[in-house]
Amino acid sequence: MDAFDSEVRNFLQKWPEIEFVDLVFTDINACPRGKRIPVKALAKVKKGVPLPVSTISLNMVGSVVEAAGLGEELGEPDHLCYPIPNTLTRTVNPNVAQLMLTMMDASGEKPTPLFIRNVLEDLLNQLHCKGQYPVVALELEFYLVDKSRMENGLVKPAFNPKKRMQEKDTAVYDLENLDDYADFLSDLNVAAAEQELNTSGALSESAPGQFEINFNHQKDVLNACDQVLLAKRLIRQVAHQHNFDVTFMAKPFAHEAGNGQHIHLSVVDEAGSNLFSDQNGAASPFFYQTLAAMIHSVPSSIALLCPNVNSYRRFSAGSYTPTKADWGHNHRGVALRIPMSDSNNRRIEHRIAGADVNPYILASVVLANVLAAEKFTPEQCPEPLSESAPSMPTRMSDALAELERGEFGDYLPNEFLHIYHACKQSELAEFESAVTPLEVEWMLHTA
Repeated sequence: MDAFDSEVRNFLQKWPEIEFVDLVFTDINACPRGKRIPVKALAKVKKGVPLPVSTISLNMVGSVVEAAGLGEELGEPDHLCYPIPNTLTRTVNPNVAQLMLTMMDASGEKPTPLFIRNVLEDLLNQLHCKGQYPVVALELEFYLVDKSRMENGLVKPAFNPKKRMQEKDTAVYDLENLDDYADFLSDLNVAAAEQELNTSGALSESAPGQFEINFNHQKDVLNACDQVLLAKRLIRQVAHQHNFDVTFMAKPFAHEAGNGQHIHLSVVDEAGSNLFSDQNGAASPFFYQTLAAMIHSVPSSIALLCPNVNSYRRFSAGSYTPTKADWGHNHRGVALRIPMSDSNNRRIEHRIAGADVNPYILASVVLANVLAAEKFTPEQCPEPLSESAPSMPTRMSDALAELERGEFGDYLPNEFLHIYHACKQSELAEFESAVTPLEVEWMLHTA
């Protein structure tokens, strides 16, 4: 019996009530796509599930971006997708399980470089060959919001179930806010435990109805990213059970904090020693080389870390979001924060991305910087909180132009970068072609 057969058998012994399985494939935006099959058909999945390769290049509303070249131009060919080990889990529907898929190339013999999870796996293999083992922990912020919308179509804050009123007051780390949403959080934690998500709990964030779920540090970077996607799906499902909507938009409210997705990174050797610290416990040359590589790559990587027009609304001074390519110790206003820790746990918190980022892309950018570290000297790392740190691109058009000029082709496949740029350029063009209510209000009678 192979590993997948064993995983299926053990899962169904534990959850015999399962009748259906959702086969989950993620597009370039990390939106879950796929199909639902009867559980009796699950054993056949190991032979491969045919899905159109164009599924990778869907835009935010689920349409194929033809400019990416994976749709009609190729005749919508299928590629075979195979189960990702250890992703067969329950959903909040007691009769439905879920299983994540990865895609092979046209030959069916090796993973396609168009699918970002495969790219991340290749980056990990390169690092492991160098004796470098990344350890990551992710933090994911989200808002519970009302299912109805404002008259102008904007998001309405959540209706507090205990106070019986619409949320409006900001209270950072508010414990009573956790009590007000205790039923939702309890159900979320129970379901997360049943799905064996590696989380360390939720806390109230810095805006009304905003929460953060933290994941524990782990060396299995692929699994860490898998779990973020499963957690986002779980949060949505539990929220709907409690009559909330939920959003991972980077900036759903103009005058409240945005949603971030931060990643903590350390790198250890085969024996588990932290390579960011030297034998005396001080920061190592490799630590400063990695910081230098990360700072250097900020302009060319922003488009990958901030995938939507809304992503850039999150960046503003005084909101604990970075506006410069800088770093600092124990400082939440920088792009790269060094949290308080001892030498064994020295790490870098990468704080640029919003909650709308594809976690595989986020991890790929960070690990590409680790690979690039050897090209930099410790002396090339700027001083912390440097006043001369360059400003980050804060418009999507500028960020896409930087991506096109950048050097990420040295570490991420050009095929992937091409379809990513095509998809995002298409989304930006569609967004900019829309006439907004604000334009009409300002200009209807004054232009």
